[in-house]
Amino acid sequence: MRKILIATHGEFAGGLKQTMNFVLGENEKVGVLSAYTTPDFDMDREAASAVAEMEDGDELIVLTDVLGGSVANAFSGQLSHPGVYVLAGVNAPMLLAMVPMLESAVDTEELIQQGIQAAREGCVFINDLMKQVSEESEEDFV
Repeated sequence: MRKILIATHGEFAGGLKQTMNFVLGENEKVGVLSAYTTPDFDMDREAASAVAEMEDGDELIVLTDVLGGSVANAFSGQLSHPGVYVLAGVNAPMLLAMVPMLESAVDTEELIQQGIQAAREGCVFINDLMKQVSEESEEDFV
């Protein structure tokens, strides 16, 4: 079974899951790990625990917030386990692109590449976009 775990510092992961639920509906194959929200939180223990829950043949795609951050680093330490994939820079477009493909026949690495592409395309400076659209509209009337 292929699953996604959104793992971030603070409550960001929960907010992303709420957005996903609003847009796509609930999905039991998407979990959340909100790091450092309790005083006794141990990131390395939580990452090891998440991976230990995997069964033979499972794949776990971990979407983390910050490259080089403690969450991404802890899960990177789990990459020796088969079926563990770790991404940094999670955003809503990435998640919304990947979740509908979880049960598809799409190869996991292709699914991840499509998620990364959606993340990149979803990051837009709207001021510039609107300026460009406005300029193009003016050119149509010249």
